[in-house]
Parts: sequence; C-alpha cells; structure tokens
Amino acid sequence: MMLLKRTHKVKDERIENTRNMIYKELYHIIMACCVISMLVKTYKYGIGNQDFVLEYIIIFGGSLYYLARSVSLGVFSDEVEMHDRQSKTPLSKKTLYGSIGFAVVMSIVMGVNSAVSYAEGSSQGLWYFTLVALVSILIYLPFLLLLSGGIFYISKKISSKKQEDDK
Repeated sequence: MMLLKRTHKVKDERIENTRNMIYKELYHIIMACCVISMLVKTYKYGIGNQDFVLEYIIIFGGSLYYLARSVSLGVFSDEVEMHDRQSKTPLSKKTLYGSIGFAVVMSIVMGVNSAVSYAEGSSQGLWYFTLVALVSILIYLPFLLLLSGGIFYISKKISSKKQEDDK
C-alpha cells in the first residue's frame, strides 16, 4: 500500500531556482537555434514561408504556452510588476514600442523588396518604396498594436483576477 502513497519531499529552493534558470537558458537557446535555422534556410534556399513551419510552431507555440501558463497561474501580473519596478520603461510601453518597431521594419523591408523587384528606374524605385512602405505601415501598425497591446492588457487583467481569486 505504501507504493501508491505519495510522499512529499522537502525541496531545496536554491536547487529549484537553479533548475528554473537552466530551463530558461535552454528555452533561449532553442529559440536562438530556430531563428538561426530560419536565417540559414533563407540564405541557402531563398525566402519561403512553407520551409519555416517547424520553426514557427516551436517559436510561437512555446511563447503562447508560456504566456498561457503564466496567466493561468496568476504570475504574469507579478512579472509585469517586478519588471516595472526594476526598469525605467514600463512593460506596457515596451510592448507598444516593439509593435511599432516591428511594423516599421516590416514595412521598410516590403518597400525595399518592392522597389528592387518591380521598379525600372531610381525615381520609380523611390516611388514604389515610399508607397509600399506607407501603405504597409497603415495596414500593419494598427493590427500589430491591437494584437500585442490587446494580448498584453487582457493577459494582465486575467492574471490579476486569477491572483485575487487565489487570495
């Protein structure tokens, strides 16, 4: 009967923290390997999204799992609070700045690609770049702001509510 009974072992907090630090480092290494794999595939075989399916699943799946677990455990709001205490820029603003930066970089890349691929002269290339870059910013900036900002605020709200329910 003792085989079925669970015993609660005393865990050393230092060991648990070290183990968590190792898992965090491993997560960052795996994400870096996925990004490097995507860059190598792009350089070697050309640009194609169908070649990156596994990398996308690993990167976005791991990130979404971490977000869902931290929100469901009520830890996300604590992480945001700790970050805001230690940093001059709040995490909410960093999220918005990241979305804006990503939208601008993505629109510049699309503008350059359009100018290089389709323009027949430098003046037409400048016009294509400007037009495509501006339209891309107008399309992607609101979408990315709503997506990242919305996910951040909803996650923080749910995590705070979960934390209050636990008390």
